[in-house]
Amino acid sequence: MKHEFHLIHIFAVLVVSLALERDDYKGGWNDNHDSWLTTQRCNIRKIHQKSVMSADEFRKYFEDEPVIIVGAPAVLNVKTRNLCQKSELLKMYGDLNVTLSSANTFSHARRIVKFSDYVDQYLNQHTLDQVANETWYLFGDNNHSEWKEIFQSYIEQDFFYDHERLNGRESSLSFGIGGSGSGVPFHVHGPGFSEVLWGRKRWFLMPKGVQPDFDPDETTLVWLRTRYNSMLQAEGGHDLLECTIEPGELLYFPDNWFHATLNIGQSVFMSTFV
Repeated sequence: MKHEFHLIHIFAVLVVSLALERDDYKGGWNDNHDSWLTTQRCNIRKIHQKSVMSADEFRKYFEDEPVIIVGAPAVLNVKTRNLCQKSELLKMYGDLNVTLSSANTFSHARRIVKFSDYVDQYLNQHTLDQVANETWYLFGDNNHSEWKEIFQSYIEQDFFYDHERLNGRESSLSFGIGGSGSGVPFHVHGPGFSEVLWGRKRWFLMPKGVQPDFDPDETTLVWLRTRYNSMLQAEGGHDLLECTIEPGELLYFPDNWFHATLNIGQSVFMSTFV
């Protein structure tokens, strides 16, 4: 009987996995976006994780540069992706209050709204006339006890789950959802990992000690439209690293690298700060 239960469980996981991985299925989230948000440019190294990587191995080979891990996240977090379908989140958390942050570099301002209102009213395509300190974004400030199904289902990678061996302090999970064109302008903090569960997220990173040209109260959308091309063409423009990550990919950002993000289509994501 126990053997039969395990077979049924494995079959159910496979069915869910196949449904979630269909190219035309977006988890109920709107993938509409302006075409100029996308790019084929990706100059961040990708590695295909086919075996378990230890914390020591990761630290030795990848700690000081951005890297994108491909493959393993899609397998590990099928359950979390399933829970993060739009209908599932609204069913579980629609009536709960969530704390929004202003989408500028320093993110000081806060606003509390009902989660269903955030989904209905704040996830429209962001526009060029919006300023970052008046743009509201759900990322971090999560109530882990209220959202326990999401946080308890999320499986951290072996190579950073042992966080004390990485840098001696406990890791922290932050969950977020953003509309197309939303994101956070250039900012800097400690190292971490970012996984997209639904949608796509474009990343821009500058090496440690290199200051990008940006305005902290200017959205990433405006920066992309007005400064990105000139920055690429300027001396030192080759320092800008970028890539767009999708479900099944995990990006590592090193300590004290300036980075900015841009959501392409409505996006659901989890970050781990280590």
